[in-house]
Amino acid sequence: MIRWFNVKERSGTLSLYQNNMTLNTTAMYPFESAYRVQVGLDENQQIIIKPITKEVVESGVLDEYSLIKIDMHKSFARISSVALLKSISEELGLTLSKTPIQFKTRWDDENNVLVALTEKGKK
Repeated sequence: MIRWFNVKERSGTLSLYQNNMTLNTTAMYPFESAYRVQVGLDENQQIIIKPITKEVVESGVLDEYSLIKIDMHKSFARISSVALLKSISEELGLTLSKTPIQFKTRWDDENNVLVALTEKGKK
């Protein structure tokens, strides 16, 4: 039996800066068709990023203030929001600056979200 490799199963990296968060090439792969994202923390204090398609955004079923723009580039993706990063840093007790704090990521196929494995929660 052949077990095919899935690029979404590889570990990516999320870098947190004071003004934005950046996903490396591996972590950004599932967001290629995303129009916006939702970002939150789960009960284990892991950072959760969910891709949202343009169709879902335009349907109006989601709170427009929970939707954040994601900028896709050739080798990385960036989510820019000073308010978002301030909220995350306060919740996790992090001091963000121009030097990134990096977390490994994994894709959760069941919930269709990217999970950043912070040291605050269970891995």
